Amino acid sequence: MALMFKDQLNGTRLTLKRTIPTLEMAETMFKVIDVNRKHLEPWMPWVDLTLRVEDTLKYLFEKEVETQKGDKVEYGIYIQDEYIGNICIFDVNKKNQSAEIGYWLSADHVRKGYVTEAVQILEREAYLNLKLNRLQICCDAKNKASAGVAKKCGYKLEGILREERFSDYFGEFSNGKIFSK
Repeated sequence: MALMFKDQLNGTRLTLKRTIPTLEMAETMFKVIDVNRKHLEPWMPWVDLTLRVEDTLKYLFEKEVETQKGDKVEYGIYIQDEYIGNICIFDVNKKNQSAEIGYWLSADHVRKGYVTEAVQILEREAYLNLKLNRLQICCDAKNKASAGVAKKCGYKLEGILREERFSDYFGEFSNGKIFSK
């Protein structure tokens, strides 16, 4: 039986809305990704694969299959009605009651505590309603902002994955950090 994910989660300043695969959602996401390419490229390898609205729509439909199985849910991060980025729970392991959280935010909205608030909203849902026991956040060791969010939210550094993946952006293998709560 699949986990049931809510369509909307509310915080103090933010609303998280599930990214349902529609042309309107794809256009909204693509527009924010497109104007934030330089900001996202170092950390999000999928940016180079997101060249058209159709690429985003295809992703949304593929992601929805995982959502229906209870393996992943993704939310748009909104300030009032303005879409500013995404946050998701993925790699949901029902037996071990664990999952990973990932996120990205438009450059205009960084350093304002929005991702920290979004993580807190999503983890509350994960622990209370989805009955998960463990969450983790993984990021490139060079991504100080993402690691900072994990620390602010009370996640503990579990370790460094040495030369975990090749970064086309940096032209070298990069280390990853794993945080958990």
